[in-house]
Amino acid sequence: MNDGKTEDALRVTHHESRDKGDSSLVTRYSSLSYCVRCGACKELCPTYIEDSTEGMGARGRLMLLRGLAGGDIEPSKALDERIFSCMLCGACNSICPLGINITGAIYKYRRDLRAPNNKRTFISLWVKFALKRATTGFRILKFIEGVGEVFPVYRLKPFKILREIGIGSLDAPLRDSASIFKVSRPKGRIAVFAGCTANFLYPGIGRSLIRSLNAMSYEVILPKGEACCGAPLMGLGLEDAAVRLAEKNMKTFKKMKVEAVISLCPTCVHFIRNEYKGLVGDSIENAMEVSQFFSDKLSAIGNLKDSHSLPLSGSSLKVVYHDPCHSLYSLNVSAEPRQILRSMGLDLVEAERGCCGFGGTFRLLYQDLSESILKKRVEGYRKADMIVTSCPNCMVQLRSRVKDRQVKHIVELIEEAVQGDRDEKEI
Repeated sequence: MNDGKTEDALRVTHHESRDKGDSSLVTRYSSLSYCVRCGACKELCPTYIEDSTEGMGARGRLMLLRGLAGGDIEPSKALDERIFSCMLCGACNSICPLGINITGAIYKYRRDLRAPNNKRTFISLWVKFALKRATTGFRILKFIEGVGEVFPVYRLKPFKILREIGIGSLDAPLRDSASIFKVSRPKGRIAVFAGCTANFLYPGIGRSLIRSLNAMSYEVILPKGEACCGAPLMGLGLEDAAVRLAEKNMKTFKKMKVEAVISLCPTCVHFIRNEYKGLVGDSIENAMEVSQFFSDKLSAIGNLKDSHSLPLSGSSLKVVYHDPCHSLYSLNVSAEPRQILRSMGLDLVEAERGCCGFGGTFRLLYQDLSESILKKRVEGYRKADMIVTSCPNCMVQLRSRVKDRQVKHIVELIEEAVQGDRDEKEI
């Protein structure tokens, strides 16, 4: 047990510690002392559900960090593996009765105490380069895609994994430069935070969002200065690099006079609205997830239940909605997408909620565990003819295994709803 002096030190906040230049481990993990080991956090932890050893659950990881901070255990590869195998989904934070920011402690460990790991070092270098020079990274992936049939580059990890999860046939990015999509008599202006996955892998869903907003008489801005939200870098412990991206995004989006900043990715929304407060002391407060925005605008869409112009309305297709972790646990968005789907007259079936197993770089670092989590999730969706989600990363993961059914982003269905049977304007 820690003595009273150590307990007081643990209560010093992370920012106070950095401001004072105090490098002691004790002062960097401020909330650890409050954990009473009730174990509530284990109930939703996806890695603990798959591997029920204590160190693979949220409580176990918190106790390991507490022991490290108190000097009872030393940094090691085993400890490093336990902490880096956390998916940072936020489920533990949402259920902790004391409100402990468990993922916050995980982020701090990853920043401070990265043990040597060749695989993670390679991925970190690649991710850091790709996100700093996103367009160049995209071109490299296009090149790899082009030579993949001639040279055996896909035998090497992580390129082999990229092919296994279906990243290929890359289209042109959604956002090459600043763009404004105008409408006559606009009732408002919306900025789009595309996010890396939607921008480079699924630009079509970005175009669906733009067409949907235009159809509802919103002017849409795709700003040139958008950078990655920083979540992949934070997950790898590269906080300084994440701060630089956050500062760039704050400079780009905070000066905009828009009704909302809508993102196609819940993780992006969580970071730019919540995590930026800890990184740079400010955030993009009007950031919203797609379904969160459109659920407030259902009256503008009309009575969709009576519409016969929608391809899926009144069909016998059963649709299941997959909740992205950051939507469910960090943004508290769950009822909204279901409300939208039901308003379209779709037959919505419910299934057990849980993580798809993607977790950003987790998919590259812990492939077997990721596959195991994914398999269980897909099994739970067997009764559905279509899977709908609001996260492009979940789409990547689900599509890697689901080959007999469609996996769609909810904005694709929203577009059908707001466009109806009108001719689409090509974007």
